Amino acid sequence: MKIGIIGINKSNQEEHFRSIHQSLDKNLNGIFSPSEEILPICSSFHIKLRQSTAELFENSDAVYFAGSLKPNMDFAINALKNSCHLFIEDISEITVQEIKKLYKVASEANVSIQLKLTKSFSQEYLQASDYLSNPKLIDFNTNFSKRLRHEDYFSEILNNLYIANKKIQSGVKKISSLVLPFDKNHLSLVHIRVDFDNGAIVNMKYNNISNEDENIMIFHNKENAVDINFSKHFTTIYKIENGQVIREELAISNTAAFDSEIKSFIYSCKNTKSQNISESPEELKTIQATHEIIERIKQSTRPN
Repeated sequence: MKIGIIGINKSNQEEHFRSIHQSLDKNLNGIFSPSEEILPICSSFHIKLRQSTAELFENSDAVYFAGSLKPNMDFAINALKNSCHLFIEDISEITVQEIKKLYKVASEANVSIQLKLTKSFSQEYLQASDYLSNPKLIDFNTNFSKRLRHEDYFSEILNNLYIANKKIQSGVKKISSLVLPFDKNHLSLVHIRVDFDNGAIVNMKYNNISNEDENIMIFHNKENAVDINFSKHFTTIYKIENGQVIREELAISNTAAFDSEIKSFIYSCKNTKSQNISESPEELKTIQATHEIIERIKQSTRPN
């Protein structure tokens, strides 16, 4: 499986490239960039610099788009038309219509698109996944020690909604929000409630004035409650047996979430023929809901 990269263009992206390089390992076979700043990175990691996107697509089975897809949208369309699968890090600046176009072209070319949704590949979540059947309430509580910009919320919300939709498996009925501005550019608190057609509820709370970072997800199921702490890397199952609360902590492996995500991408690319490739995948519903929430957040700080 040969994977090319687009989106690494500056010398200050070396650490970003390093993490990608470590996960792709021998599958990484080239990079395209219009900037000469990339030359030292190519030299340091012994990666071939392709002279054009056409050369990259011709020598790749898939293309990894690092950073925002917005400046590379045309490249993504051309990659799909050249039968390359796509792994996309950031679609926060892409409209829903542009995303639909990507999936339509992918469907026609019979190739796959995978968005970066690393939280659902974390060992904390994977170890607990079998216990997360038919949740009635999911709480996502996230504290940040730094102030976030509006666009910074997109990935967090997309990751959370993807997990919620996967387990609730019902349509979104209503979205409501409470947003407290800190100043015209930053927010102190964002609280989102999503009601689903089957009665399930998702709460997402983002606190931006915390002393430390914290990322917790709690599933309230009919039979149990599951507490997943992504910050401290543990998962706890709570059950009631014979009138007693039984607490079970799951063993968590050291496998990095991003490594698992890339392996999943490579596997899905190799097994595309067995997949039901569609130009209207379930991810689109999640993306549409995320855009709606982001628009609510932006509206909260706009002058009346």
